[in-house]
Amino acid sequence: MADEMPDPFTELSVLTAQHHELFEAWKAAGFTERQALELLKALIAAKEGGAQ
Repeated sequence: MADEMPDPFTELSVLTAQHHELFEAWKAAGFTERQALELLKALIAAKEGGAQ
């Protein structure tokens, strides 16, 4: 339908927002910034099929 607005959020932007929310939640829970980044890195690696 020509009158519909396209979705302004791409799959990448939604995933990025989710990752940021996780990162902030881990920091709020007491993890250091470095620890939160390592957790996020591990999560991303696991989703891609490889763990580091």
